[in-house]
Amino acid sequence: MDTPKPFSLLILGIGNAWASDDGVGPEVVRRVQAWWNGLERNATGEVGFVIMAQPDLSLIDLMADCDQLIIVDGVMSGAKPGTWHRQVWRAGMLGEKGLARASSHGFGVKELLEMAEALGTLPARVELWGIEIALIAPGQGLSPEVAGAVDDVVRALEAWLLRRDAP
Repeated sequence: MDTPKPFSLLILGIGNAWASDDGVGPEVVRRVQAWWNGLERNATGEVGFVIMAQPDLSLIDLMADCDQLIIVDGVMSGAKPGTWHRQVWRAGMLGEKGLARASSHGFGVKELLEMAEALGTLPARVELWGIEIALIAPGQGLSPEVAGAVDDVVRALEAWLLRRDAP
């Protein structure tokens, strides 16, 4: 018999708030978590929220504890800053899309997802929500283009959660 997982869904924001636009993932996740926690509903605790300054091996354990994972992070693909992307993860997709890590992360999301897949701990569904960033430089605060996209991404994720949570 399979052991029940703590979360059916884990929403993970990755980024460093002290590296300008790299902080966009955590900003989105903080806002969505505050909204989610404020809803009056019969919450079962099946949705978890985590913020990481950079991905590390602890992400492998987090992935093993959920059925579905959404990762929100800054990306650089050459698209206009503030553009956001939503993709279902599959091996090799980041290279095909031209998406590169857009931050100071030492160990990348791609490598961790591939490792989890090899270890058999990859959730059944993984989505990457990437926000195109303008700059990574020391300092707190998002560039105007990226800050302008945050509300749209937050609303989209909230709407997705409401559809998912509907009876």
